[in-house]
Amino acid sequence: MTLVMVGVNPRRAPFSLLVRSLEAAEARGAVLCRLAGHRSVEEVLLLTSEERMEAYAVVEDGTDAYDVILSQMVAAGVLSADGMAHGYFAEGVDAAAHLFAAVGNVDEFAQPGEETADSFAMAASASRAQGALGPRLEGLVAAVRALAGRLEALDAGESTGALGATVAELTHRVFDHLGRRRALVVGSGALPVAAASALVDAGVGHLTWVGAPGGLETPGAGSSPLDAGDVLLPSGASASTAFAAASPEALPVVLGNADIVVVAPGVVPVLDKRLVKTAMRTRRGRPMLLVDVSEGTPAIDDRVASVDDAFLYSRADLVRLTGDAPWARANSGRLRDAAVAEAVRSFSYQLV
Repeated sequence: MTLVMVGVNPRRAPFSLLVRSLEAAEARGAVLCRLAGHRSVEEVLLLTSEERMEAYAVVEDGTDAYDVILSQMVAAGVLSADGMAHGYFAEGVDAAAHLFAAVGNVDEFAQPGEETADSFAMAASASRAQGALGPRLEGLVAAVRALAGRLEALDAGESTGALGATVAELTHRVFDHLGRRRALVVGSGALPVAAASALVDAGVGHLTWVGAPGGLETPGAGSSPLDAGDVLLPSGASASTAFAAASPEALPVVLGNADIVVVAPGVVPVLDKRLVKTAMRTRRGRPMLLVDVSEGTPAIDDRVASVDDAFLYSRADLVRLTGDAPWARANSGRLRDAAVAEAVRSFSYQLV
């Protein structure tokens, strides 16, 4: 048995008429019964939306599924005869990959706000009611549900990655030659990690961490605690970036050496104006970019903004600057592509 997908091109066929003809439950049920009753079709469901009409079916090996499915729709009166010339087809893992790309809104027919996962769940319910859904398509339904959950989690985390990318973008705007710049991250949490990752990707020359998260390891030390001076090697980090850990007590020293400072609350008291002003004296007019990533109580005293050559940004500033920035869109696209690719890889094992 083979998994197939047969769709009708919304840019060529009289598509709106086709979709409207399938809106009524009776009409959809009649088409499902006709398709499921064909001797070569084992399971079938119909996915429809304003920009999509696709049949997913399990058919006997060697079946001309394109002809079978579209001709049955013609016979049911929901597709004109010339509509058979405006279809598209995929089978096996390619059929699943097409569906997962649609769920991720990264395929050629994707529309802003399209909820393909919800439409697919409703299509599955309609097929179950008609007895047209079997174990193979149920496996596909489960895979779509898992991918939708993964994408929902990404949507929540996407903003964190984009805000981290904005920290790197601000660094580019303030400094040149990032390979000669030193970054300091104070505290842990999703956004400091995202900012550190983005700074490393941007090529910052040195990164010191006060209150490093557990995901950073010291070479040869396994999971031992990090002490001042330990070299950090995050997984996937650029070999051109040097890493070190510092204790909270060393903050006045490492702060004066830092060009970029990202601070989250909890590890040290609020970074106040006096401490920053003292650090700036040692820098002799060299600018410092400070980013407060806290959501509630500030981690950096607002008065730091009045210190000469200190550029202070809050989390609210990051959110405002990120918006629909191109680096945020690029990061979102990469994450969704990766989630879709992983879903395809996982589902392919079910087809063996």
